[in-house]
Amino acid sequence: MKSLTSIFILFFSSINVAGQVALADDNAAADFIVFKTLEDKDTSSDCTQRGGLRIYVENTHPEKTIDLSLDRYFSTVRQAGRSMFALENGHSQALGCNIVMDSEQHWELISAEFISKEDALQRYGTLY
Repeated sequence: MKSLTSIFILFFSSINVAGQVALADDNAAADFIVFKTLEDKDTSSDCTQRGGLRIYVENTHPEKTIDLSLDRYFSTVRQAGRSMFALENGHSQALGCNIVMDSEQHWELISAEFISKEDALQRYGTLY
């Protein structure tokens, strides 16, 4: 009986460690996501004309693709829907302008996970 108890303890301990490793990987992926606010190079763009700046999200990881989920907020109110896409290492994606109809707009990271390029293409059909 004592050895059976030891096996159960070892089994459940390994499940907990595996879950913690997965959680650490997810947190690690989020550490490589950066939001940037930059002026548009095109001075006639709608964002520049409103006096705003373009918001980008960037994957700064040197090797891995990251699967992202983002929520958009307009005038401090969360908007319906969720942006979900895969961002290759070193790539950035324009999200929108930080000023729309004289109100602020921003995005928040909901989740970030490392994903293989193959899985990302199967899930989304494209990579950014």
